[in-house]
Amino acid sequence: MRFPVPLFPATLVRRYKRFLADVVLPSGETVTVHCANPGSMIGLDAAGARVWLSKSANPSRKLAHSWELIEVDLGGGAELVGINTIHPNALAAEAIAAGAVAELAGYAAVRREVKYGKNSRVDFLLEAPARPPCYVEIKNVHLDPAYGAAFDAARAMGVEAIAYRCGISCEGIEVAEPVSIEE
Repeated sequence: MRFPVPLFPATLVRRYKRFLADVVLPSGETVTVHCANPGSMIGLDAAGARVWLSKSANPSRKLAHSWELIEVDLGGGAELVGINTIHPNALAAEAIAAGAVAELAGYAAVRREVKYGKNSRVDFLLEAPARPPCYVEIKNVHLDPAYGAAFDAARAMGVEAIAYRCGISCEGIEVAEPVSIEE
């Protein structure tokens, strides 16, 4: 998945109200940007961190910039982490279509945002004539213990889980390789 516009760096001042962050642009100007991540972002919102932004071409948009990536030190030096929760489903759709996720390959049809149960939707429904339907939910996960507990509970109830590491650059995000899930 390529970013539709070039990203540029800024410095994080603070994140607040879940969807807003203040950053300092390379020009020295402080602006408010959109943060498309309603989660807690534990460990991903340190003041002074280098962040990467996109700028919308829509002149009537209230906030011209969106926060896309942040540089964090995960113990082995600085790495980019994607924080825009809009991207994982597009990335997954692209990877499934390309056959890059072996566990999800070989389905004849892929439908997105399919109604599931009474008031829910599932990110993807994969179907093939000789196979049972495969319901796929995509998560962008980083360092949230509450999510980890819910994930463990779902797996204990029989939900199958797979995880893939992604390669992240200022140009885009690509599925890299599967990673093991620790028990």
